Amino acid sequence: MNARNALVIAASLGLAFAAQASFAASTSYHVTQAQIDQVRAGTDASEVTQTLGAPENVTRWMSGTHSMVYELASPNDQQELVYVDLDKDNKVTDVQVVDR
Repeated sequence: MNARNALVIAASLGLAFAAQASFAASTSYHVTQAQIDQVRAGTDASEVTQTLGAPENVTRWMSGTHSMVYELASPNDQQELVYVDLDKDNKVTDVQVVDR
């Protein structure tokens, strides 16, 4: 392998690692209390996603409702989950923060 090929491979690997780190940062499910405060009863699920981003998980309940699950960004490393409860029409009914 010559020096040029080694340089191309090294640059490609560097870009791949940078892209992976960027993707990991963009898929963070941590939300702030300020973001949560913007979500109100009656808000549509698409508006929740615009405000909070994609949820970590969506829990579907037997009643036909579901909850979008996020992690609360906590300055004291306390692990809390945020459940944004939605009705059958994809409208917010409640927002709950619970200890993990």
